Amino acid sequence: MSVLLKRLLTILLGILVLIAGLPFVVAGYVRHALSPHRAAERPRLIWQSTPIKSLAYMARAMAERGYVSETAVTELYAINSREDFDHLLFPAVSRGKLADYLCSRWMAYRFFGYSLSRYDVFFMYFDGGVLRDTLLASWELKLLRMAGKKIVVMPYGSDAFVYDQMSDPLWRHGLMMSYPAMGNHAARVQRRIRRMTHDADIVVGCLVHFTSLPRWDILPLTCYPVDTARIRPFTPPATSGPIRIAHAANHRGVKGTEFLVRAVQALRAEGLDIHLDLIERVPNHEALERIGRADIYVDQLVMGYALAALEGLALGRVVVSPVDGLPATDLFRTYSYLDECPIVSAGQRTIENVLRDLIERRDEWPQISARSRAFVEKRHSFDASADMFSAILDRVWLGKPVDLINFYHPLLELAKDDENMAP
Repeated sequence: MSVLLKRLLTILLGILVLIAGLPFVVAGYVRHALSPHRAAERPRLIWQSTPIKSLAYMARAMAERGYVSETAVTELYAINSREDFDHLLFPAVSRGKLADYLCSRWMAYRFFGYSLSRYDVFFMYFDGGVLRDTLLASWELKLLRMAGKKIVVMPYGSDAFVYDQMSDPLWRHGLMMSYPAMGNHAARVQRRIRRMTHDADIVVGCLVHFTSLPRWDILPLTCYPVDTARIRPFTPPATSGPIRIAHAANHRGVKGTEFLVRAVQALRAEGLDIHLDLIERVPNHEALERIGRADIYVDQLVMGYALAALEGLALGRVVVSPVDGLPATDLFRTYSYLDECPIVSAGQRTIENVLRDLIERRDEWPQISARSRAFVEKRHSFDASADMFSAILDRVWLGKPVDLINFYHPLLELAKDDENMAP
């Protein structure tokens, strides 16, 4: 079958499913119009739709603040459990390619119609909401706005990277090593980012992930929280005996894994007793357990840090990742709270010396561990995340004049602390 014929068939099937799904969308608008829920009430929240665990964490953080706060995902990854999310839209068991294609898109329209009367504020990543694989993908945010919904968009990674707009060639090269096909879709990704940014009420910028965004309205280091009530230190890092280093090595190119392996080999050749645990393709709970048994957790060596680094901090590990010496990190040191972060900075070319220096200062590891835990509790706990999202809701739902762009400005935070301490 020719490429053109496949394309025409896909469009035809998409139109047929759209026709079958439109009654759900129309019914959703009718239910919404008749809904007794009023704008003065507390908004109901939905988080969608890529199944990464931070989505569930953000939803839970706001649920603990008393909001109706639910998740909807389009599929499950191997590391997920069904219980991680409230709504799973697409079939978990394959029924054949054509059946899966038709069913998944039909269910997307069905859930979208349901969501119009069920939720008020829609949080989503830059790869789109539940309609992202349908013919209405480019209209999803506009359809939500037509119903008076509020939209908050945030990045998690490849959803917000436009390779030829990234100024740091090391970042681009690392991404190309792990996700080479993304470079072929740069124009499409850019169009989606610009469209969603235009239609969103709030755009969250995060360290590294902000680099291709045309705008951001608030600037946390990351938008996702850590479950500090569940993730707690096992023991402090050991100050004697074998040195245990853990590293989540999924997507090795963008993590710089080969440089860590070489650094450990060089330090072993110097006589140091180092055990390196490369964590790959295991469930979340097993990865956490293995990070918690390490003394040092090396997150990545190419760009910023991610959720696993925050979990390493919550577990009281000495965490290593690149957080210095780049224009991006300078931005977050100037206008956000990166200066508070206890992560030890290292890159591909410096990891060996950084590890050697840390080992020479091994008696300091318990103090670094304590600072790591304190930082996560202050900035990335469920409470801290809920503070940020509550401020966003105050602005978009209640119309309060919240200065989100300066929400984490260090000097303004210091001024607020001084005011609170004044007699």
